[in-house]
Amino acid sequence: MDNWNQQKKSMKSLCKEDKFEYLTDIAKDQNNIFLSFSMTGNLQLFRLEHIGYFHYNSGNRLWEAVLCNQRILVLKRNTNAEQILSYHPYLVQISQSFIINVSYLVMIKGNNCILLPPFDKVEALQISKSYLKKLMEKYPTI
Repeated sequence: MDNWNQQKKSMKSLCKEDKFEYLTDIAKDQNNIFLSFSMTGNLQLFRLEHIGYFHYNSGNRLWEAVLCNQRILVLKRNTNAEQILSYHPYLVQISQSFIINVSYLVMIKGNNCILLPPFDKVEALQISKSYLKKLMEKYPTI
């Protein structure tokens, strides 16, 4: 009985420490956590570092987030570009159909945005002149 109580005590303290560390890590990253409703009405939590870019799917008339695991997160139908841009200052619109996470941006070659892996194979990220001007105003060192 004493052995069982000791194991139980040590497990409780271990769980409390792990839980505290986990909660502390979450608290540190509050500015990078987003809650979004999916098309099905589910509330989904995602982090800025998991999002490479957002794409407007004109066929379905809704925005989609492309995640680092290549999963596509379909956003609620009434989500618009202004709402997405308000999530975080690192999100920048590059055209009518694309909003990128600037922390993945490596370079702008011609009129194409080149992103870090796992988004380095995406070729459709073309920046229009008007959005390039806005990007350069926001980040003058680019």
